[in-house]
Amino acid sequence: MKNKKASKNTEIQRYKLLDHEADIRLEIYGNTLEELFSNAAYGIFQFIVDAKGKEAEKGKRIDIEGNGELLINFLNELLFLWDTEGFIPKEFSLKISRNKLTGTVAGCIFDPERCTIIKEVKAVTYHKFYLKEENGIYKAQIILDV
Repeated sequence: MKNKKASKNTEIQRYKLLDHEADIRLEIYGNTLEELFSNAAYGIFQFIVDAKGKEAEKGKRIDIEGNGELLINFLNELLFLWDTEGFIPKEFSLKISRNKLTGTVAGCIFDPERCTIIKEVKAVTYHKFYLKEENGIYKAQIILDV
């Protein structure tokens, strides 16, 4: 399972699975906040569904507000789209300004003949959540309620 992505500045790891008693805990990385948010979505959905070979075919406009919880709101919105429409995010064009995220998410719709559900993720929690910048790299930790 590859979880690295080339970036304009420096190639960094997208996310890392950390030990947790019952749920899934991820540490996510990005050279920008937008890259961190995209990497967080990639990290979550690799636990939810295997949709390899399915290309992005449909776009969704995203407008989300929040203070320190903007990342959690964004990820929970993607989980809502998954739960209600079977939407699987694949590509991101995001802009974060102050306490608002806008942009588009391109993805595909779940196809039981070409996709496999791996695990149910109920929500992204606030438990042990953080988002910070260290040495020019953004880093966040999230815990997924499974």
